[in-house]
Parts: sequence; structure tokens; C-alpha cells
Amino acid sequence: MGVRGGGHQHDADRRAGLVPAPGRGGGAARRARLRHRARRHRLTPLEAYCAAGSLRRTADLLHLHHSSVVRRLEQLGRALDFELTEPDGLLRARLALTAWRLLDD
Repeated sequence: MGVRGGGHQHDADRRAGLVPAPGRGGGAARRARLRHRARRHRLTPLEAYCAAGSLRRTADLLHLHHSSVVRRLEQLGRALDFELTEPDGLLRARLALTAWRLLDD
């Protein structure tokens, strides 16, 4: 885990759009937009987890209890045959979603 204001988790949050790049405004507005998108477009738990990078943030985005998110991601991980809550699993899921979105366009 990173330290507030730096580190790997902060970098991952920035790439996911949860933390602004330097000079791009507050992260709270970005998180609010993600929450709105989650409600309006029925963001899936996998998409939310890939965007948030954290089980608790995912639960917040989807308005679910974190144990519900854990259970859903465990089910998906079993179906995909890799652990989504491990860094490599999260990376694989992000790459797969990106490829799927590119092919869907």
C-alpha cells in the first residue's frame, strides 16, 4: 500500500481517475462522477473494482456492503480462475476490460 500523497496505491488511484493528476482539481468530484455513473449505467462490480482498486471504495461506488463486494469478486475470480484481489489479478482484469471495451467500439 502507498502512503498518502505518494506510493503505488496513490498512482493506481490516479490512473483509475479517483485521484486527480497534478493541477486537475479535486478527487471528490471525480469520485462523485464515478458514483453517478455506477448508479446510472449499472456499473458492474468488476468494472467498479477495476476503477477503484479497493474493495471498500468499490462498495462505496456501488452502495453495497464491502462483504457483498468481496463475495461477488470471489465468485468472479473462481469463474475466471485467478484471484482478483491480488495485484496481478487486478491488472489482468483491467487489461481484459480495456480490451473488451476497445473491441466493443
